[in-house]
Amino acid sequence: MVLDEQTVMLWFGRFLWPFLRITGLFLTAPLFGSALLPNMVKALLAAALALALALWLPDLPAYPADPARAILTGFEQIAYGALLGMAAQIVLAALSSAGEIIGEAMGLSFATLQFRDAPGASSVLADIMQWAGLLGYMAAGGPVWLFMALAHSFAHGAGLAPLQGWGALAGMGGVVFSAALALALPVLAAGFCVNLTVGLATIFAPSLNLLSVGFPLLILAGLWVLVGMVPAIGVATSHLTAQSMAAIAGLMPHG
Repeated sequence: MVLDEQTVMLWFGRFLWPFLRITGLFLTAPLFGSALLPNMVKALLAAALALALALWLPDLPAYPADPARAILTGFEQIAYGALLGMAAQIVLAALSSAGEIIGEAMGLSFATLQFRDAPGASSVLADIMQWAGLLGYMAAGGPVWLFMALAHSFAHGAGLAPLQGWGALAGMGGVVFSAALALALPVLAAGFCVNLTVGLATIFAPSLNLLSVGFPLLILAGLWVLVGMVPAIGVATSHLTAQSMAAIAGLMPHG
């Protein structure tokens, strides 16, 4: 069997474009982009998934002979995959932001930990909420839906998303703050009530100050409300996952 250059370039393109898009996805997507996964494992997984997609996807463009066009197309595939991962990262960002707000409201902002996924020391409650969001994201089938979306993005070749899809994803940035504030609102209300009660009590009993009484009460009330919020966290994670999948659906190229 004799293979000419055109056939080799066609086969190479069918493998390279999915591989680059999956590589971009692994840079930003939850779970896939975790620093807890070794880089060798990510590379082998990306190659295996790209090979599976190369055998299953319809005809993809061949590797171009023009080097400038090849570099531009490769950069587009990596950026597109990273964009899909960023849309899914909204779920974890919202939960982590809620943990930051809750920690500030409870007076636990000084409690920090250092994880491999974080560039620096982060709040304990933010890490707990982030791990809870990751578990909820996995339970809702987020990684499966994300990879299905990536496979579907090649339905019309290696094209990019329509411009309106990019605008919808930019609008999802506000969801991080609105969802985080909605999740932290019960703890904020409890903290406000505790601070108001202690503030009024100090008028009649100055020994009942914020440090001796108010701070322990604030932490206990915040933890009590946070435990009661556990079912709501699962519902919020499922809702955020659905919103991120809707944003990803807007990023799918159309024919």
